[in-house]
Amino acid sequence: MKLSTNYLLFLLFSISSIAMVAQDQGNDDDDDVSPRQGLIDGGPKKYYVFSPRVNVTVPHAIANNSFKKCFVGVYEASCGLNVFIYKGLFIGGNYENGLLKITPNKIKNYEANMKIDNASGKIGGDLFLGERNRIVFSTSLSFGQNWTHYYGLVAKDPHKVITNTSYTCTFYKPELNLFFLVDDNFGVGVTIAYSVYDHIFNPYDLSLNDWAGFSSTSTGSTQYLSFGFGVYYSFLKKKH
Repeated sequence: MKLSTNYLLFLLFSISSIAMVAQDQGNDDDDDVSPRQGLIDGGPKKYYVFSPRVNVTVPHAIANNSFKKCFVGVYEASCGLNVFIYKGLFIGGNYENGLLKITPNKIKNYEANMKIDNASGKIGGDLFLGERNRIVFSTSLSFGQNWTHYYGLVAKDPHKVITNTSYTCTFYKPELNLFFLVDDNFGVGVTIAYSVYDHIFNPYDLSLNDWAGFSSTSTGSTQYLSFGFGVYYSFLKKKH
């Protein structure tokens, strides 16, 4: 899979951020400060054992010109559980469901769906920001298995059968989150993620060239950038 320099830098930035979190010592010794008091007065950072999280984003096809020409993102929803192993450093698991569509404004007189399901493991870290520790910067890198299914694909020749309507592949995804805490262990924020699939999107395999013109070299890996919002929650406070 080939990535442009900008996307590679984005990935390296995510990984380096994890290392920064592991070095963040903070002040964890004052357990007498209440959760709300800690937020108001800039008390000690609060670390927990478990953190379930939910993200809802909209995918934007990139990198592959033919993929961008065909599909528009509808949604991608993910839920997962992080387990903190040292201060803000965590490992976890995630499940994602997403939908992209071919709409008439992409290919005239044509509509089809691309349904995505992902299961992955991840490593990442949370970093408290600001004097009052009311902002959490979170970064992670996921790697896992993808199952993709196309629905509604048709060829102009009624006797032609399109057989490549599903595939399974591996994928990886760096992700950045910025959460604004409304309580010691609950917050909402924004999410940006970059998904890269080990699968070549080729419009000729799907007979999309029957309906639109494509360059003979307009193939490449399936990639998209996602923007949206997330929910942060943590429970079972870590003891130091």
